[in-house]
This record gives sequence, C-alpha cells and structure tokens, in this order.
Amino acid sequence: MNYHELISKWLDGTISSEEKTHLKTWVSANEVNLSIFKKRIREYNKETASTFDFEKGFSTFNARISAKKRNRKRLLYGLSFATLGILLVLGGLELLNSPFSTNKAEPIVSGIDTDQEPIEHITITLADGSTKILSSNGSEVLTDADGNIIADKNRGELSFQSKSQNRSMPVVYNEIYIPYGQTFKLKLSDGTSVWLNAGSRLKFPTNFNNDSLVNRTVFLEGEGFFDVTENKKKPFLVKTQGLTVKVLGTQFNVSSYQNEETIATTLVEGKVSINESNAPSNEINLTPSFQANYKKSESNFSKAKVQTELYTAWMQNKLIIDNLKFSEILVKLERIHQVKFQNNAQHLNNEVFKGEFENESIESILNTISLSTPFNYTINQNTITIKSKS
Repeated sequence: MNYHELISKWLDGTISSEEKTHLKTWVSANEVNLSIFKKRIREYNKETASTFDFEKGFSTFNARISAKKRNRKRLLYGLSFATLGILLVLGGLELLNSPFSTNKAEPIVSGIDTDQEPIEHITITLADGSTKILSSNGSEVLTDADGNIIADKNRGELSFQSKSQNRSMPVVYNEIYIPYGQTFKLKLSDGTSVWLNAGSRLKFPTNFNNDSLVNRTVFLEGEGFFDVTENKKKPFLVKTQGLTVKVLGTQFNVSSYQNEETIATTLVEGKVSINESNAPSNEINLTPSFQANYKKSESNFSKAKVQTELYTAWMQNKLIIDNLKFSEILVKLERIHQVKFQNNAQHLNNEVFKGEFENESIESILNTISLSTPFNYTINQNTITIKSKS
C-alpha cells in the first residue's frame, strides 16, 4: 500500500472509504508515520502550516476545511491529541478531545432571542386543536381529546396508528414543530418515515387510508428527509412554498426554509417530479443522485448531480460544509446549536469554506473556521458576536 499516494488522495478529496481506513491505521501506528503525515500537510500548504502550532495539536478539526480567498485555496487539517493517544476517523480526518481553544466563551443556554418567545420543545398540534409537548427520548402514548390512541413514541420515533381506522372518517391534520437544536423522526400512518431537521414544521393527515384522499399530501416548512412507502394508487405529495414534490415510493430530502433563497430537493432513491403548484407546466424530474434547486425570486429550476450524503448528513448529527459562504454557515449553526449570531465582521460573509464536523460544539467549529480566516467571537448566553481580528 502506497501511503504517500493515500495522503495525496486525502488532500485532494478523492480517497475512498476503504482507503481512509487504511490511512487511519497507518497514521495511528507510530510517531514516524504521524510525522510523515504532518510533513506532507506542511508541504501541501506551506503558508497555512507555517502559522500553525502542530505540537499544540492541530486544533479541533475533525475533517478538512478550506477557505477560498482571493482565488487562493487554503486547507487546514486538524489533529487533536487525547491523553491516551490519538483518534482518527478519516472522512476527512476526525480528531477528538483537543485542548485547543483561542477564545474565551461563556456557557450557551437554550433559547434564541427573537421578537417572539422561542419554542424550545418539540410540539404537536392535533386536529382537535390540542397541543402536546413531546420529549426527544423515552416512550409515551399520544391520544386525542376523546382519549383515543392515535400514535405512540418509542426510541425517539413517533409512529401513527395504521390499524383500526375508519376509512370514511373526515380527513384531519396534525402539525408538528421541531425547534432549533433538535431533530426528530416520525412514521406516518402509511408507513412513510420522515426525519425533520431543526426549525421545521410538518402538517400531515392522521390517517392516509381515508377513502376520500386521492393523494397522500403533507405540507413542509423547513427541512425533511422522506422515505416514502410505495402506493401506486395514491402518490405522495410534499407541498412547500408554492412547490409540489410528487413521488410514488422513494427517498429524498427537501430543504425549504423561509429565510433561504432556494428550495433544494435531493433524490437518493427512486424518482420524483417537482413543479410549481400554480403553474404545473413549470416542472422538473429527478433521477437518483440529482438535486433540483428552485430559485424563489426567479421562479426557475436548475438541476445538478450531487453527492447526496452532503445533504442528508444532518440525520447523523453531521455538519458538512460544501462551498458555503460564511453567512450561510452561520444560519446553519443557528439552527443546529439554538443560538443567534451578531456578525460585526461583515467582510467575512462571502468567504467560502469546505469541511466536515460531527457532534462538535459551537466553540470547536468557530475555532476551526477562525484558523483559516481569523476572527474573534464572544458568547453571551445564546448570542454569539463575531468580531474582526484586532
């Protein structure tokens, strides 16, 4: 096995999962291999490496992160050393338990300061108008106003009943809300599984088996991944911000936040069609590994082949940054960590980054990014203020 070639592949982002495993084992084997690895990183980007203290521990970076700045690509690589050794998970390179910290921060508390009181719990509003708070863990039974069991929650999944339902009953809808800082999974009455990302709402029927339903229609605000149970007689429709995503049985992700310019539909498996609800002829079809982006201001679609795992990683508590602007990263971090940013370093907004984090603290992520494009920050409860590096 040529480990110089493996390191080159890792630096270029072309390394396979199997090769990552080999490289992980080789780098972890001894100090000589680690020294070779560090030397190659220095050679890859001498300017960045010369300002970085490798002996202090390569920061808390658990992948690779790059900043495209003035048409110059910078790559930073982080290795952190635990007390009893080093843990590498190459995907980029995941390294944990770093002592590195350059900014003083106060503890973050729950709740985002907005004009309205934030909703801090997973809540579901049932068709009868009653509202219930759901725990993210544990087991519980969900009943309607009459005491009828309509769903049960076990191991973090809320499952709606599919048995003993009156097919002639009126169609009634529930609405679930997932606050910032949390994700949640539910199983609809037809067996379709839905993972909802932070800051998302889903409106859906209690019973899909109703005879009056021609389609299985749900309404999404935010982001959700759908694993749809096939039913050729009743297509599954996701309606969001004037768009309709139509499927029979498939796996796909829809990102449709109100404060974002585009609505992105990413197909993992099967086939979907997307159209404007008020202009069905404005339609686009997707096959696996393709993503459709709808630009709301221009009412047009574009399509491109993508790495679907970049857009579904949030279900595994991963944050994958793929050529995102600093301003876009802050929006994602607000949702994931239930914080609010005040950016006083506006010149950073158009800096573009690439990297990967898994179960990282907000401080860890900001420290890592600041290594590439220096800035300071302070944390006051749930508000984080970004400042220019003095």
